[in-house]
Amino acid sequence: MPTVAPTRPNTHPGLSESDRLLERLKSQYAAAQQVKFLHLQAEAETLFQQLQTLRQQDRSQCD
Repeated sequence: MPTVAPTRPNTHPGLSESDRLLERLKSQYAAAQQVKFLHLQAEAETLFQQLQTLRQQDRSQCD
């Protein structure tokens, strides 16, 4: 009789079910934090570009 492979391999064979759940939650939390960071980084870059544009406009008006 052939054995059936599990649908999801056990990536942490030494961990209990609750430990595996905790690891998944940590991973999801880390991913969510990275998304927030990237969003804030993009927003900061946009604001910096707007500031540079305003400074250039101000300089051109002073000339």
